[in-house]
Order: sequence, then C-alpha cells, then structure tokens
Amino acid sequence: MRMLPPASCFLAVLFALNVAHAQPGPDWVLVGEDADSYYYMKKAEYKNSAAEKTGAQYRKARLRVTAGQEAIRQLGFTTDSERFALYEGVAREQKEELQNKIFDALFDQALEGTTMLAQSAKSLNPWNVNKAIEMLKEKGFKNEAVMKALRKIASVQGKPEMAAAYKEFTECVKAAKEGWNTGKNQAKEPEHAEAHLALGMLKVLQGNPELGLIVTAVEFSESIAYLYYLTGEVKELTKVTDEKLKTLATLSEKLKKDVAEMNAAKKAWQKATGHVKAAPVLSEQE
Repeated sequence: MRMLPPASCFLAVLFALNVAHAQPGPDWVLVGEDADSYYYMKKAEYKNSAAEKTGAQYRKARLRVTAGQEAIRQLGFTTDSERFALYEGVAREQKEELQNKIFDALFDQALEGTTMLAQSAKSLNPWNVNKAIEMLKEKGFKNEAVMKALRKIASVQGKPEMAAAYKEFTECVKAAKEGWNTGKNQAKEPEHAEAHLALGMLKVLQGNPELGLIVTAVEFSESIAYLYYLTGEVKELTKVTDEKLKTLATLSEKLKKDVAEMNAAKKAWQKATGHVKAAPVLSEQE
C-alpha cells in the first residue's frame, strides 16, 4: 500500500494516492490510475500538458476500440481485451503461423464450397470461371497446371465432361496447395502470393469477385489472423458467410489500427507522467 507523500511533495507535478483516499483538493485533477493508486496533477500544470493531450488521445482511441469490439460481437465473435497488449509481444514467426493456420482453414472451406456448388449445379457459371482466369492473369499467377485446368472447365460442354474437368481442377489445386505449404512460408511471400490468389480464385468461382480480390491482399491475411488471435476461434471463422467474412476483415483491420493507436497513446502518457504501469482515466476530468 502506498503512503501519502509528505506535504513538501505536494509541490510536485504529479503524485499518487492510495485508492482509498479522496481527491486532495479542488486545485488537483485525477489523471490516471492503476491497481494500487490514483494519480493527480495540479490543474494549472495539467492544462495543455503532454499528459492531458496524450490522455485525450488514449480516451478517443479507447472509445473506437470499444465500438469495434461491439461491432465484431454483433457478428458472433467476442474479442479478449487482455490480448491487445499481448499481441505486440508476439514474435513475427508466431504471427506468420497464425496467418497460415487461418488461411489454410479458409482455403479448405472455400475449395469444399466450390466443389459443392459445382456438384449441385453440375457445372460452374462460365462467367465466374472466365472472371477467375482474368483475375489470375492480371495478378501474375504462375501455376500453369491450375490455369490449364481452369481453362479446361471454361471450354468443355456437357455434364460428364464438366465433371471430369472439375475433378482435374480440384486435384491440381490440392497438389498446388501442398507445394505452397511445403515451400517457403506464405507470410513471407510477395503481396499477391500464389496461395492467396488461389483462395481469391475460389471465391470468384463461387460468384463473389469482390471478396476474391479482398482475400488476395496481405491486409486481409493479417486482419483475420489478428481476429483469430483475439478470439481463439478458427472453425467459427470458416463457417461465416462471405458477406460476414468481408465485414469481419474490415472491422478487424480497423480494430488493429485503433488498438495500436490506443497503446501508443498510453505509452506516451506513461512517458509524460513517469508512471509506466498506470493508464489515463477513462473520463475527462474537470
């Protein structure tokens, strides 16, 4: 338990009181707290100080983070606030593992969904197939076996021929995925890595070209991996609709940025006040 500082210390810019104590007087303002103490500053010294500015930045960012958490919760996912700070300490290799794990799950789900679509309709929409080919060409997709199998789907007619062509295509995609997984880590690949483009291709084949483009971006992989880290849910993420997945990726990317700004503001406040374990109070003090 911290003791009240002697009267001479009241001349200091900032001092601490045990949580059981009341505000020292009308000339002081509560600026921060931790598990043990409340932290006060003289109002005149607090006004326009670094502590006031960084504290305001922290509160604004914290409000955005809370709103982001609620928006994600409305979609069925609860984020663990305690993991916000922990994520900063996660090694790059571990983050890459998170990205690969969630990506593999999404890829398998997308391939299964495309197969079910092809089987139910006995064919894939030619427009979607051609759109997928066009996207892969524009992005510089290099796996010729997959491209050849995809072109074959677009060229054949008749249900037996289509079924055979699609079977060949799925076998090519699975073989390619094994090669990508045993090759160098996908998180270290260029922005439009082959495997990410293949996931985009599957989404385009399912009739969602917008999501097909979104999933090829590095930001998508990072955002979904971040959400996975905060929620610990992989299977649930693969079960959501394409529309929800797109929304979750957008919300996760924003949440990641807001959390980074909140943490940065907190560190700046701690530096300004000298209290490295405390945080600014959540309501602005008069």
